[in-house]
Amino acid sequence: MKHTILILLLLTSHLLMAQPRYNLTGLQREQLGRGVVVCRTAEGDSVSISWRYLDSDNLTTAFNVYRDGKKVNKTPIAGATYLKQPYEGGATYEVRTVEKGKETHRTDGRYTLKADAPKGYLSIPLDIPEGGTTPDGRRYGYSANDASVGDVDGDGEYEIILKWDPSNSHDNAHDGYTGNVLFDCYKLDGARLWQIDLGRNIRSGAHYTQFMVYDLDGDGKAEVVMKTSDGTMDGKGRVIGDAEADYRTHTGRLGRILSGNEYLTVFSGQTGENLCTVDYVPALNTGNWGDDFGNRSERYLACVAYLDGRHPSVVMCRGYYERTTLTAWDWDGKQLKQRWAFDSQNQGMRAWGGQGNHNLRVADVDGDGRDEIVYGSMCVDDNGQGLWNTHMGHGDAMHLMGFFPDSDQLQVWDVHENRRDGSTLVQAATGEVIFQIPSNADVGRGMAADIDPTNYEVS
Repeated sequence: MKHTILILLLLTSHLLMAQPRYNLTGLQREQLGRGVVVCRTAEGDSVSISWRYLDSDNLTTAFNVYRDGKKVNKTPIAGATYLKQPYEGGATYEVRTVEKGKETHRTDGRYTLKADAPKGYLSIPLDIPEGGTTPDGRRYGYSANDASVGDVDGDGEYEIILKWDPSNSHDNAHDGYTGNVLFDCYKLDGARLWQIDLGRNIRSGAHYTQFMVYDLDGDGKAEVVMKTSDGTMDGKGRVIGDAEADYRTHTGRLGRILSGNEYLTVFSGQTGENLCTVDYVPALNTGNWGDDFGNRSERYLACVAYLDGRHPSVVMCRGYYERTTLTAWDWDGKQLKQRWAFDSQNQGMRAWGGQGNHNLRVADVDGDGRDEIVYGSMCVDDNGQGLWNTHMGHGDAMHLMGFFPDSDQLQVWDVHENRRDGSTLVQAATGEVIFQIPSNADVGRGMAADIDPTNYEVS
């Protein structure tokens, strides 16, 4: 197969960047601390000290850095949140803010670097789960897979939520039993807060489990939201639904799950406890997904979006090759309420099926202060209605940003597999094609990068 790379230069001469129009004064946001991290460089003779710039900081805010109580910078650090210093063994580093030339004498963040710290990275020890045996006698083990972050305990610092994948995980197109999907929550020092076991009725593979980690109710502690089923065990050791249920296929297409109960669960990020479980929308056994062996129906995506311009919602998505569904949910700390459901199976919506990618993007594309979801060759408005549809079908890669610095509009760079439309750059607000490179080949990949600081480039 012949592979080609095409690079396009989008010439610009201004520095004004495209910006969504969020009302930041009313936006519910994470309550994070300074996030100080100290790491030895790869050479080992110095340390990199970095910290977080907060949206509550003034443009004139500067910083002082202390090592074991002694200030190491001569003048306040402005315009940066990074400092490089000689390595002098283990020490505790502190960052303090400076306002109008005066230090606040408040420790905004602290990090203790151990004397035996590795070079070039931070080391977080993991508890590797024990493997198991499938019903057909095959052994499997576990390896660390996808991860997300959130402040689950309200201390202002991120924890890591890690998914463990069994060695027999399968793409949706393949038969076979899989081991259970497990989730651990780790502090940055390696302390494990909890483990969730999704159970035998959630298959393991690249497209099955999308997990969202975010402070949805504004209490300062992130929740974890994902699809579950009978037999899922929460971080407290409590089972959801029927612990004895087994929906796996044991004849023919071994290991596939083609029926059974499906749920959407909000877990406490701090304890892993099941806070609320509702039926998953839409269910597997509803409508036409395009096949009958759990391939196209088991393609999942998810995101967090500010659909009302103020509060975060979780959007769980199912299907993109044939039927396309997106369902938005709101969590207020007590109840999980469905905000809206988009379904290409509904009357008059058939043309909205089959337009999804393997990824999605969230942004305020039309400047109304509320988020939209760009779902491949289509876009869903903040109210759950279709905003635009290019009808160019499925693709594997997509990028959304302000490609033209002299415009306040956002654009979408996308590739298509239909051996017709090739690659496109469209206006994110309307789907209008800015330019297109047609192709009679399956354009499998595409990307966007700021390769040249004087130009914006896509390939």
